[in-house]
Amino acid sequence: MTAIRLEKVSVRGVRAVDLAVSDGELFVLLGPSGAGKSTLLQVIAGLLPYRGRVFFNDNCIDSLPPHQRKVGYLFQDLLLFPHLTVRQNLSIAMTHLKLDRQTKNEKIAELLSLFGIAGLAGRYPIQMSGGEKQRAALARAIATDPQILLLDEPFSSLDPDNARRLRAEMKKHQRHFRITTVFVTHNRGEARQLADRMGVIRQGRLTADVSLHEIEKMVPVEDILPVGANESVTAAPFSWGTPMSVIRS
Repeated sequence: MTAIRLEKVSVRGVRAVDLAVSDGELFVLLGPSGAGKSTLLQVIAGLLPYRGRVFFNDNCIDSLPPHQRKVGYLFQDLLLFPHLTVRQNLSIAMTHLKLDRQTKNEKIAELLSLFGIAGLAGRYPIQMSGGEKQRAALARAIATDPQILLLDEPFSSLDPDNARRLRAEMKKHQRHFRITTVFVTHNRGEARQLADRMGVIRQGRLTADVSLHEIEKMVPVEDILPVGANESVTAAPFSWGTPMSVIRS
């Protein structure tokens, strides 16, 4: 398992962020659109140049390119290959593992079964529902055998019932594989359902140790923005006060 540590990371709109995520932890970054949530994921994945330092365990990985960081990244847009079936999407994700055919087929079968999509193995993304595509995309992210999983609001396009169900499934799978995971969201209910710990980020700053109860008082709306909302429109004013850091539930 792998722990993540960011030291004084700064990059477009993000200012001197310090962050520590324990190995096997599901850490949630909560904040409004434009706060820097997705930017921090891209820093961890090595997709953006940045100032500061990033460590996996105690190893500085600043010089490692993205393909050597062993990170699984699930974007809001799932990016399943539309011309490939579910099985083929999983297979191509595993190419770099250099498995023999039997081992690869066994791993694909295990993932298809675990994510409840064995019956969809021969389908193309266009033939699947939103929830089915989410399961396939998460299975593909884990098929790469990552040491870290980064999830960028992957359930934001789903209806509330499907999103709630898939969050529960995702947390179960995260526990099963014990993959260190960073999940970003603008939805407070989503953060509550998933987080081992959570940090609040606003205007590029990670805020300081506050309880979940204190967050309830600071943000008097059910969600920072409701699921599926247009994030270009602020749902309610913020009154976060002085910058703070990490929430422990």
